[in-house]
Amino acid sequence: MKKSRTTLIVTLVISVGLAIAFGVRIAQAQKRDEVAKAVLDQETVVPVRTTAAVKKDLPQVVQITGSVKALNEVMVLPKMPGRVTRVEVEVGQTVKAGGVLAAVEAGDAALRSKQAEAQVQAANAGLAQAKLQEATAQRGFARAQALKDKGAMSQSDFEQAESGVALTRVGVQAASAQVALAESNLALAYKAIGDTRITAPFAGVITKKLVTLGGMASPMSPAFALQDQSSLKLEGTVPASFVSRVEPGMKVQVTIDELPGKVFEASVTRIAPSLDQETRRGAIEIALAKPEGVLPNMFARAEIAFGSTANVVVVPATAVQSIGGEPAVYLYRDDRAVLVRPRLGIKHMDDIVVDEGVAAGDMIIVSGPAGLKDGVRVTVSSGT
Repeated sequence: MKKSRTTLIVTLVISVGLAIAFGVRIAQAQKRDEVAKAVLDQETVVPVRTTAAVKKDLPQVVQITGSVKALNEVMVLPKMPGRVTRVEVEVGQTVKAGGVLAAVEAGDAALRSKQAEAQVQAANAGLAQAKLQEATAQRGFARAQALKDKGAMSQSDFEQAESGVALTRVGVQAASAQVALAESNLALAYKAIGDTRITAPFAGVITKKLVTLGGMASPMSPAFALQDQSSLKLEGTVPASFVSRVEPGMKVQVTIDELPGKVFEASVTRIAPSLDQETRRGAIEIALAKPEGVLPNMFARAEIAFGSTANVVVVPATAVQSIGGEPAVYLYRDDRAVLVRPRLGIKHMDDIVVDEGVAAGDMIIVSGPAGLKDGVRVTVSSGT
């Protein structure tokens, strides 16, 4: 009897403990629900500005960006190593084709040219001597021929005179070869002297001077940068879909970032017959007609018009973001920001064509805080 009462008491204690624990859990769950509801009620609402995607008729253009380049530009390399003994030009100076820009020491080259000149003189003297010997042998052969005809000379003596003529002819040929060799060495010696002068390969402007008087010059290190700025060109690329439509002679309008408000007339001079393997774009070259104030390496933009495209959906360029390296647009739907990944077309002025992903009438978020995320609650503070 006593044991049964003890068991009953233990059972009651356990039941009460379980009831208490269950009640605590229910209270905790209610607390979490209340916290979650409070968080939801206090969710940050982000103010944004919106505008509607619309349909427009846009000019069909291809936009080109790139750098302005000189007609020709080159890093001028010395042909001979040595200490710089003369520097004739400064940065900004205009030079003629073949003009001397600088020179390196020419002592050894000058000595070799003197030696080569002496070798030419010696070779010419040897040739003159060989020719005299040939003339003497010819006269002796003529006398031998006359004596042989009279029967006054043996056959062996006649053949010896004949061999003498042949030998002198060989001697003249050998002496002539020596002259040619000496003259070739002299030309090389003169060239070596010429190579001590650093010259301009074409007319242009010195844009960099990389050597100093008394310094060492090397064929491996540029001495000057030279540009032919008589005409300037824009080098860029065009999408593959436009390459076949671009032709040399097409008129182009070019703007320069560093010269706002100015528009430069230009024309297409070259379009590549093939595409770049990686970018799938074709290289294009555009010549600027009157590039007053334009300098090489300025950033330029150009547009080539091909008519117009009717009734296309456009969104403001400010609405397009790059997220994860891909274009993205946030739509305004049910008081939320909705991220979409549109397929974009061309950009014209402040508009971008949307080929897929956005329809006319969709409300586009054009302004909001940095880090706007998909699904965030938003409120329209102002719009158009």
